[in-house]
Amino acid sequence: MSSTPPPPEPYNPPPATRADAAAAQAGYPASPGYQPPTAAPQKPSNRLGLIAFVVSLAGIVIGSIIAFIGGMQTGSLVQFATTSGGTTGIDPSTLSPADQQTAASAGLLSFAAFLVFGILGLWGFIQGIVATAKKRGRGFGITAIILAVLGGVVVAFIYGIGFTAGAAPYMSNLN
Repeated sequence: MSSTPPPPEPYNPPPATRADAAAAQAGYPASPGYQPPTAAPQKPSNRLGLIAFVVSLAGIVIGSIIAFIGGMQTGSLVQFATTSGGTTGIDPSTLSPADQQTAASAGLLSFAAFLVFGILGLWGFIQGIVATAKKRGRGFGITAIILAVLGGVVVAFIYGIGFTAGAAPYMSNLN
């Protein structure tokens, strides 16, 4: 009885992958390693953010133009203002039909200015968020969001300037 171990068998490392093992058994060469793509990945288009920016800016510009005209017409009604009992107001029954038409169109233009800005501003705001989230014109998208949020203040300020311009010729008549 001998206590010596049997001689070791030759060591063959196992193949790295199943494909290599199958190729080694079939007598084929191993498959090539990973080859990086030759074409660079395409950068996403910034068109989505650009459209959001243009729509937000258009909402401010168009809304401001309409607001200025509506403000001028509203300001021109100051000539009919009377002061009684410490309050200043306009009595609609004293207005001529042409002046009533001016008052109605001033109200409609003021409403239309904020409606146009509201629709275009909301569109630009939502599309700006989508563009920012999808990284498709992120800078334009962020700018569109800022314009949509602050644009209402701009339109209201321009309305006030229009009102002041329309009322300026009649301010000396108020007592």
